[in-house]
Amino acid sequence: MGAANLLLPLQDALSKQVLAVLPIPQLLLVRSLAGFVLALALGRQPLLERAMRTRLKGAMILRSLVMLAGWLTFCEAIRHLPLAQATTIYFASPILVTLAAGPILKERVTPSQWAAVAIGFTGVWLASDLASFEVSDAVLMAFLSTGCWAAALLMLRAVSQQEGSLIQVLFANGTFVVATAPLVLFQPIGADGRQIAFAAAVGLVGGVGQLALYAAARRLPASVLATLEYSAILTAFALGYVMFGERPSLAVSLGAALVLVSGIAAVAIGTSRPVEDVTVVAVPEPGVEAAHRPPTAIPLPKQKESLMPLSSHDLVVNVIAKTRFPFPGQAHWPSDYVTLTNVPERRRSIDVDGAAYYPDIVILDGTGRIREIGEVEMSLDADKLPYLQAASLVADDDTSAKVRHFFLYVPAGMEAAAQQLLDDNGISYAGVRGFTMAADGRVGIVPFATPGDAYDHQVTDPQTA
Repeated sequence: MGAANLLLPLQDALSKQVLAVLPIPQLLLVRSLAGFVLALALGRQPLLERAMRTRLKGAMILRSLVMLAGWLTFCEAIRHLPLAQATTIYFASPILVTLAAGPILKERVTPSQWAAVAIGFTGVWLASDLASFEVSDAVLMAFLSTGCWAAALLMLRAVSQQEGSLIQVLFANGTFVVATAPLVLFQPIGADGRQIAFAAAVGLVGGVGQLALYAAARRLPASVLATLEYSAILTAFALGYVMFGERPSLAVSLGAALVLVSGIAAVAIGTSRPVEDVTVVAVPEPGVEAAHRPPTAIPLPKQKESLMPLSSHDLVVNVIAKTRFPFPGQAHWPSDYVTLTNVPERRRSIDVDGAAYYPDIVILDGTGRIREIGEVEMSLDADKLPYLQAASLVADDDTSAKVRHFFLYVPAGMEAAAQQLLDDNGISYAGVRGFTMAADGRVGIVPFATPGDAYDHQVTDPQTA
């Protein structure tokens, strides 16, 4: 993440230099060609095959065009604005996303999050000279780019749940190339070979920065990732001073500080909601007296050992299927997806060594293809490995980190052991979760590890399940 926060602002700073000799469309064309070639070199034939068969071509092209508008206006802004000021205004885009989260994504925004948004807008207000009512055309361009980036981020939330990062890089750069190439025909390149090579290097710097960001996303929780991303403002201040001798005004510096506080506070608020710590207890099976109930031992940590009946497994499975596939209000869940459970009725099997095996939760698309699988295990042992491996392999890998859409749920306290079991045996997974059950049967789900998509790292509160 440190590399990403250095390389991505460095790309902007180098672009500011290149714009002295190259018009904006030509810079974007050369940069995008470099990024497109980099994506092809990494993904090769499988990436091209995926690009040909994806059903989201239109959505990714539309998002790329919105991003292109953001780049065009941002490049115009940094030609005339100090890098620190332009970057601070840019970081208003996450604030705009928060504002749009309710009406567009149907996400609940708390009063504390609104307070963080107000702090962020105050910072942008100071940094953009709105306080002095001296708004230049360059500042308006920076605000326009901010709106484009916010719209692109909202679109990304929908696309990233179904397509990986590399294919989005390919489509974005490919769209940029197609869109800017005709503009170059009417504006001959006046730069020499060395300057064009430098512009291509700028594209590679940005491409490597994106790869560093994606690598960090695979290893860091989303809350940590988002908090660290705001430190790019500090990098922009440093690069502006070192490369251009820019000394931000007091208003810009104070505005940037408020935007930093706003971003960190918003992340902290979004991830600090307490989850009830419920001890797993025995729940009577309907119609069966407790004395005749067949218990199954769960190896929870010491001081939390308990017994859970087999029927509790089915209850947990059905709560997970109802509340997490999809999540309430999840706008980007594909409309043709169907969620099946194999308890108590068996509906869809997979093959394990020539025999039929029925995973707990199976997600199918409109063609009947299995896309995601969820397994609820009451205990862990080596005998389950072939079934966990098979369930993982049959799920798709359409996640941002290219891991399998396989989720493993275990009793609270066993999450670390479950993750180690998967990692030690090379089983790809999108999430490991712990579950709890209250005495009245309410089930809670607490995410433990989410190497797949950050959106999936959500708590199911036992009060509402």
